[in-house]
Amino acid sequence: MPNDEDILEALRSSIGLVALVYICRLYIKLLTFPSTILSSTSRTELIKQAVNDRYNSNHTTENIMMVTNMIEINKDIVNRALLLSDFHENTIKPDINHISMDVVNDLILFPFTNTCVNCTKLLTSYRYKLIHIIDCFKILRAIAVTAECKPCSLIYNHSSWYSLKYRWRKINGLSLNSTLKVFYLCDSFGFTFSVFFDYTCQLLHDQCPFQSFSRILIDRYHYEHQNYNIILQPIPLAKLFQGHWLLYQIVRFEFMLGRSQIVNLPVSLNRNELNYHFETYSGWWYHLFTTFWSRHKSIPNIKCSPSDCSRCVIVDGHQKCRRLVCNFKNVVDTSIEEMTAIEIGCPYTPCRRTESSNSVDSIYCRYHQPSILLSPSLDLKKAGDMAAQFSTWDKDFLSVHKSQCQNYRNDSEEISKNKTYGILASYHPCGVAIGFMEAVKAEGMRSVTRHLLLMIISGCFMSDALMYDCACALKLHWNKWLGTDMLKSSPITRQLPIHLALDNFHQKTHSRPMCQTIMKADHPSHEGRFIGLNSQAAEQAFQYISRAKFALRNFSFPHSTTMMLIMLHLLNCKTAGINSETIGLGSLHFGDIIKDFFVTPCMYERFGTLNNEELNKDGDDGHSDLDHNVTSEDIS
Repeated sequence: MPNDEDILEALRSSIGLVALVYICRLYIKLLTFPSTILSSTSRTELIKQAVNDRYNSNHTTENIMMVTNMIEINKDIVNRALLLSDFHENTIKPDINHISMDVVNDLILFPFTNTCVNCTKLLTSYRYKLIHIIDCFKILRAIAVTAECKPCSLIYNHSSWYSLKYRWRKINGLSLNSTLKVFYLCDSFGFTFSVFFDYTCQLLHDQCPFQSFSRILIDRYHYEHQNYNIILQPIPLAKLFQGHWLLYQIVRFEFMLGRSQIVNLPVSLNRNELNYHFETYSGWWYHLFTTFWSRHKSIPNIKCSPSDCSRCVIVDGHQKCRRLVCNFKNVVDTSIEEMTAIEIGCPYTPCRRTESSNSVDSIYCRYHQPSILLSPSLDLKKAGDMAAQFSTWDKDFLSVHKSQCQNYRNDSEEISKNKTYGILASYHPCGVAIGFMEAVKAEGMRSVTRHLLLMIISGCFMSDALMYDCACALKLHWNKWLGTDMLKSSPITRQLPIHLALDNFHQKTHSRPMCQTIMKADHPSHEGRFIGLNSQAAEQAFQYISRAKFALRNFSFPHSTTMMLIMLHLLNCKTAGINSETIGLGSLHFGDIIKDFFVTPCMYERFGTLNNEELNKDGDDGHSDLDHNVTSEDIS
């Protein structure tokens, strides 16, 4: 009776070791098909063809049949020796640096490089940490390995490298393109690219809030019995997932639209650090967004028609995503020289009373609490007075317009319950968003003008034609104030659209004589600029945002702006047929006009002087957008 070694040697000598392993795996796999579907003769022929194609060999049917017959007779031996079907049921757990590591089943997240990106010296001081990876259908055990470059004081992990001394984290193309397709920054959890993609698809198609998605994941884990005894709660998991997903999408966004080969992130997921990062980067991200998407017609092989998609700009406001904001109204923007000063309101979320801090005023944010003494400068006071005067003048002028046309927008409109007006957004007729702005106060002509000027200043290629449901009031506003301190003439204002028209739907409700003549889209003075275009592109795009309103309302500034930026970018990619994970597309086509990174001042810096104690307070207002010192202890 031949022993196991004799049988395996006979198989090896008959067909060769490499081909034998392949035939064994293929034969066992094909055995799952019943003979009524795949006969033994057909199975043999299929194996012969596959082996000969793979190894460029000339095995005959008789050779393959002899081998498969021996495999069939000795399936148990072959399975144990070659297929190792129980391989993943075994555990091999050496202790490395006091960490029990299952080298067979655990994911090992090594640093993305073994040399320092600064000095190119070999990394040293390896450390190991047990973490868990969140996937679509299961939680995976993993060992996160970090290494250090001591001369540079840098620490490297699987997806990034960072400096604790200078409080920054960096990601490049090599660190992002993980062979394991895992995104891990810090703490006790990482995420697979698949779970990010799963959420992105649900966001684009079903408008799935983060908390709902976290409940779906938890239910899947329970159903599949794949939670590794980790007890997850929906709200902490939603916060954790949201922070990682946002940062991952920001990295993809910068790699696609920017010129840099390295993306900067905050060193930790602490809420204050994320707030500061989102605010200081918001202006540069907006520059990348509007510079790229306002010129997207020049990208080859896009889905929309290059001849029509950029012929005009369609401006509209949307109120369904309104969120609670601070009741302090006298916040002034002086960053646009052409407008001198304009009241914009405070975008921060009101504080919430808790048992530990029941003395706060719940209609004001942390910066405008009555107990905090702001010290505005003389220039800031002067700008506030001037902005208030401009608002009064514009309100008086609007009253004349209201007597002649029932359609208007008022910057001084009072919004109930201290909510924002929503957003102002500009679209091309193809449905691609080219600019947006959160309207904290209201959708008046000064706000619309500010929105357009910010787009131009940020790098937008502005069409000379604009369609808006109150284009008549906007045209009269520009005719009245252009060339005054309220709207100074400059190269920037000269880029404002010249041809203004009402869309066909709203034009019928306007009563002013000009609305029935020169403001019509088909008036000869427009020289056909609006003929044949989709004038409802903004309204159609807002249907998606309307369905996502409950998710968007839960964000507080600046996460509300960041989330809107990422959502519109992903929707634009879908509309134009562009892969959102493409790297270097912006620099390839618009590298000469894309700016290097520049810092945007935080909004609270416009409020006046705050003492350091107030600035360093934890800004947790009770909202559930990003509170990120979440570890395994918080989850379990």
